[in-house]
Amino acid sequence: MTAAPGIVVLGSPRSGTTLLRRILDAHSNIACPPETYVLSAAARFLHEEKFDHGLRIGVLVGLGYAGVEEADALTRLREFTFGLLADNAKRQGKPRWAEKTAFDAFHVAAIRKLCQGHVRFICMQRHGMDVACSLGDLVDKTGGYVDELHPYIRQYPQRLQAFAHAWRDTSTAIADLADEDDGALQIRYEDLAADPEAVARSVLAHVGEPWEDGLVDRALSKTPEQVGFGDWKTYGRAQVDTSSVGRWKKLPAPALHGIAEICNPLLTRLGYDAVQADAVDDEDARRRYELGLMMARMKAAKAAKAAVAKAAKPAKG
Repeated sequence: MTAAPGIVVLGSPRSGTTLLRRILDAHSNIACPPETYVLSAAARFLHEEKFDHGLRIGVLVGLGYAGVEEADALTRLREFTFGLLADNAKRQGKPRWAEKTAFDAFHVAAIRKLCQGHVRFICMQRHGMDVACSLGDLVDKTGGYVDELHPYIRQYPQRLQAFAHAWRDTSTAIADLADEDDGALQIRYEDLAADPEAVARSVLAHVGEPWEDGLVDRALSKTPEQVGFGDWKTYGRAQVDTSSVGRWKKLPAPALHGIAEICNPLLTRLGYDAVQADAVDDEDARRRYELGLMMARMKAAKAAKAAVAKAAKPAKG
């Protein structure tokens, strides 16, 4: 199997793709820069709409009316996007490029149209309930929602459920790609975190590159030469941290039940165990709420008592 020059990493945001990016970029033959958004931009360029009577509106259709064949338009767009990434690799003194931008996961169909048959895909999967929790961290850290998340937030007012739906949609598209494309390899974040070398070896074998001793240690210890967008947690660590695996187990029962129903069908398809979570009835939810109020009042009363005692204490000297 001849190695395609390009490597595209796809994974739902917060699926561990930045860890894989660091490992790929540490290889002497591969340049994988921080997130460029170049494929997401190309996907938006290719966006089209279809109306009830079958009329399609979009760049490829419009250029077709102007006499430009779809294959030719795609070739030119491919040369432009791939060329930008190849130029970066050349500046790094490396023969191959790789691209990892997390929100590419929302544009898989268009990226397949542009890239399939011309790149090797690495499809990263992670437990969807952990992804939902971690997306909450991302939003809190950045102070906003990227455009791709807006439809989910509008449709699903409970934030974790919105993120679970986003994971289900993106990871389903990525799993379909992995099943249908011989140039795609699907891996799981949990396996990469547990045994980075074993998974990295399988990735390199898939893309046709030799293993290099010390690659993982080198990836995690070296100071990034290029600073850009990406997972700030991963950039700040010199070793693989598995503490976030299974964090969904600490969710309150109502939240757990709500997102388990969304995630379970795809979790089982991806080889994870289905999550058993009992529904919480209204009466139980009300009791939990009242208990929380009672604990808050007790805490406030204790703090007020401590403040009075401190004020009444004679000053020294």
